[in-house]
Amino acid sequence: MAKTNKIAALILGAAAGVAVIKFFSMPKEEREEFCAHLKNKTHELLDNAEDTVEKVERYMDEFKSKGEGEWIDKLYVLKKMFKNLYGSEKHYLL
Repeated sequence: MAKTNKIAALILGAAAGVAVIKFFSMPKEEREEFCAHLKNKTHELLDNAEDTVEKVERYMDEFKSKGEGEWIDKLYVLKKMFKNLYGSEKHYLL
């Protein structure tokens, strides 16, 4: 694994760890609301599978177009993708 990939993996792992800590420190009602939001958005994405695949392919093409050393730009593309697919007015983990 290239050095930049290791750094990106470390950043993603740290972000996931922080998200887990934030999730479990939320009140039970908020956690349930967050899980319901994820479930509903996933059902919407699955109901519109063709549109979802096209969106993901566009983001992956943009991801692949970034150079080998542009891992921050690649992470930004992934952030945009997840924000577009699962974003809401309420920021649950922020």
